[in-house]
Amino acid sequence: FIIPPLGVMAIVLAVFAGAGFYPFGSGSVSWCDMNQQTIPLLIDFKDILDSKSGMFLNMNNAAGMNFYGVFFFFLASPFSLLVKFVDKADMAVFANILVLLKLMTAAVTAQIYFRAYQKKLSRPLSVILSMMYALCGYGMLFYQNVIWLDMMYLFPLLMLSLETLIKKQNNIPYIIMITAMLIVNYYISY
Repeated sequence: FIIPPLGVMAIVLAVFAGAGFYPFGSGSVSWCDMNQQTIPLLIDFKDILDSKSGMFLNMNNAAGMNFYGVFFFFLASPFSLLVKFVDKADMAVFANILVLLKLMTAAVTAQIYFRAYQKKLSRPLSVILSMMYALCGYGMLFYQNVIWLDMMYLFPLLMLSLETLIKKQNNIPYIIMITAMLIVNYYISY
């Protein structure tokens, strides 16, 4: 369970090094929607966590708005809580860390699924497939909307819970996973 995320980390960090991205330079993977939406919202969320703004009425956006809807659309990922420890000026390079952590988590959850329900796979093959899942085209294309990566690491757990529902007639894991996905991002989870 350690090898897939470490492999993903090595590959992503090699790409970061080649492109001069943080931590090997000052560059950021942030572009398009990440620059225009995610980073400003992460900065607003940091203000909320630092008690400089509120969730109910946030005056930092749209001349004042309720932040709950934005939170549950863009930021309800457990990884978003890490902004508490990041300076606002470093939020663009923090995007590199967010993408890396979410891809590594996708590798772990894929490995959990493969080891639990694809027992015929050899360990090396399950490691390779887990890394391929984490670095698939979907992740590489949609990383700019980091909320989509949350569904990527939750999906293997959803499949695991579905297998449990079908094979063991236990619906609790499935209900927990659907609930977790709805909390993390109601829009993508449906």
